[in-house]
Amino acid sequence: MNTETLLNELSQLKDELTLKANLGAAEARDELKKLEPAYDDLKTKLKKMGDIAGDSASELKAAAELGIDADSKEDVDTALTLAAGELKDAYGKIKKLF
Repeated sequence: MNTETLLNELSQLKDELTLKANLGAAEARDELKKLEPAYDDLKTKLKKMGDIAGDSASELKAAAELGIDADSKEDVDTALTLAAGELKDAYGKIKKLF
């Protein structure tokens, strides 16, 4: 799964949950708010890495600037995919509240 697809999937899930949270589930709304900074951070990192895709040296430099500890492009991809997976799991838990 490429990062654009992953980000689109996360964005759609986030929007769906935001709509449901606005319809009344205070607990879900609070949990969703807690995840907002992580979503924004991941979105920024994915955009930055997507803007420089192709040049491994530039990708590793950008990853370091973004706080991603990686020795290879694969490490960067793995770190971002893991972060997205954790966020997706957290959104899934909120979705179960509905």
